[in-house]
Amino acid sequence: MKRFVSICSVLIILGLVFAVVADSTAAIKVKTVGRSLNQLPSGSAWNIAPGLRSIGIQSRAYFKVDTLGSGATGSPAWTLTLPAGSAAVLDSAAGKFMNSFKADVGGQYIVTSTVGSQSASDTVWASTYVGVGADAQAGCFCHPTAAAIKTSWAASVHGTMLKRGTTGYLEVERGKGAYANGCIKCHTTGYDTLAANNNFGFQVKGTTGWLNTWYQGLEFFGGDYWITTGDTSRWNMLNANQKMQANVGCEQCHGPAGDHKLTGDKMKVGKTLSGDVCNQCHDGSGRHSLGTYYNTSGHAKLLYGGASEGGRSNCQPCHTGKGFMYYMDHNKDTTGLAAGWVASRDAGTSISCQVCHDPHGSSNPKQLRTMTLKGDSLRNGYVLPANLRTSPGHLCGNCHSSRYSINVRIKATQPPYFGFSSRFYPHYNMQTDMLYGANGSQTDSSFVGLATHAGLEGGCVTCHMQGRMRSNNTLANHSFSMTDTTYGFRAVTVCKSCHGEIEDFNDIRAFYDFDRNGRIEGVQTEIQGLLDRLKAVLPQRNGEVVGGGTVTAADSALIANRLDYLRGIWAYKFVLEDRSKGVHNSKYAVRILYQALGWTPLTNSVKQLPGTATEFALAQNYPNPFNPTTNIRFSLPSDQHVTLQVFDITGALVKTVLDETLRSGNAEATWNGTNNDGARVASGMYLYRVKAGSFVMTKKMIMMK
Repeated sequence: MKRFVSICSVLIILGLVFAVVADSTAAIKVKTVGRSLNQLPSGSAWNIAPGLRSIGIQSRAYFKVDTLGSGATGSPAWTLTLPAGSAAVLDSAAGKFMNSFKADVGGQYIVTSTVGSQSASDTVWASTYVGVGADAQAGCFCHPTAAAIKTSWAASVHGTMLKRGTTGYLEVERGKGAYANGCIKCHTTGYDTLAANNNFGFQVKGTTGWLNTWYQGLEFFGGDYWITTGDTSRWNMLNANQKMQANVGCEQCHGPAGDHKLTGDKMKVGKTLSGDVCNQCHDGSGRHSLGTYYNTSGHAKLLYGGASEGGRSNCQPCHTGKGFMYYMDHNKDTTGLAAGWVASRDAGTSISCQVCHDPHGSSNPKQLRTMTLKGDSLRNGYVLPANLRTSPGHLCGNCHSSRYSINVRIKATQPPYFGFSSRFYPHYNMQTDMLYGANGSQTDSSFVGLATHAGLEGGCVTCHMQGRMRSNNTLANHSFSMTDTTYGFRAVTVCKSCHGEIEDFNDIRAFYDFDRNGRIEGVQTEIQGLLDRLKAVLPQRNGEVVGGGTVTAADSALIANRLDYLRGIWAYKFVLEDRSKGVHNSKYAVRILYQALGWTPLTNSVKQLPGTATEFALAQNYPNPFNPTTNIRFSLPSDQHVTLQVFDITGALVKTVLDETLRSGNAEATWNGTNNDGARVASGMYLYRVKAGSFVMTKKMIMMK
């Protein structure tokens, strides 16, 4: 077995070496890129761009050269191949990795960059806008298979944007909606008053045009014009052709389609999964900064593709945008994904805006692509309770959940190596499993479903997409981060309704001393303490618990015939890679770590009660008499190590119910009528005693069967 594992290790290492070599000889690439509001120089002309291969005549296109992994060195040189009649020139001289030009006539433009001995090109097509509407071919709706897309888009926020703005349905106050000329630029198709390509802005410009007359007679306040909600007069001022370019139409995201409409050539219209399409408007200032914060997120910066995740069908649905789209379009199934996969085209697609949101519209809130998990269950077969099966957070849960089931990954029936393959632990990002309290334990189902925050209406979204903090743009909800490294804020606003005026997640103190170090600390500190305690008793290599990445023969030898080690490693990595240190589900995290350590859990025997305590006290148990369980309440004016024990009438110890350090306040412990061996006790009188520091009190109770 060791020889087999060693051979596998060598083959894997050789594979990685060849992958690196292959990657290092990749060619340079030239890519069209977008230009957002935030990327425009202050006071410059309106030159936003979606980064498509279809642009408007008299519009600007932007490019960058990517040399990563190519081995090419030196400064880029650029050339521009023009269509007939064009006199366009590149905006930048040689030596820059970004370049741009303005198309002056329709046709094909080819941008080439040379770095060292390598060259690469990209092509764009300049054309005019068509719009959507009731012309002979219905504009972009000439596609016979697009009827469902048309219906969905027409009712979406994009498809109704300008109409809602000009009829008083945006930011409504006092029966009126706010609107301004600045809004129109992003609420219409191809807006550019200087580009004669049939875009909305060019059609409505002029001193007597709609752009300079729609607001006449309206109340002006706070930088906005106020329109009575439902007043359609301003919308009706537009003619039929102008309405075809009104709203955020097909060509705002796919580029002008005048030549595509005439020829049907797919190269003359754009299609991309890049977030640049959305960021041309959503990467702005203030309330328009969702894209700005998305750009700082792990999704935007995810290392996609290449010979690694983008090359494996198991990884593609969560590490590439194209893979996730396939997963969604095929009922959350990856069968057939590999057959249509083109690595050079698909492996580098990012987890962008349109991967999670359907730009054409959706029946789900915020145009989300899904609000369910596949089969309403986790990978280990745990089916969510009926009331938790639909949630915006389940969009996240399709990837942020373990790919593996503990019951399959750790097989007690297959010694000596218990069925592990490349890892001893669950795949990273098992946050959904942690949230719902499942797949972290193999041997004890009594606490499956034990959860701290599973009942939050939006799941992940409730906390990771909460609003901006402190009336500024810090932590806008598409960063998904719970910490802002610039200002040091923690996104605890949503926590305060339950946990009070905290400033940090670790301000939430544990109810008792989870890690048994004699101190009650913040929940995150306590969970880290438990992780440290478990790590200390697990086999390690180079200071880390074994089993991560490639499993070696030495790792196999360390865990051979030690099912307890495998289960301990699973629990350790399950909590560690959840990365919240108990915030997602402290109850479940403590239980599986206690189980791995062989400790008796406290969570089912004692709970904290509301209110504060000013003195030590012990209440009479209730119910009394009882069968088979009873509750015992006590009060602690300060943090104390508490012992609660039950004795029979002769003074012999029957049960130690509690032996932990607890936080100050009121608490309630439960005795289930068993002794320390787990056997049911007989009817009769019993004594229960609480000892906390110098405080000792004893009371009587009666078990009556």
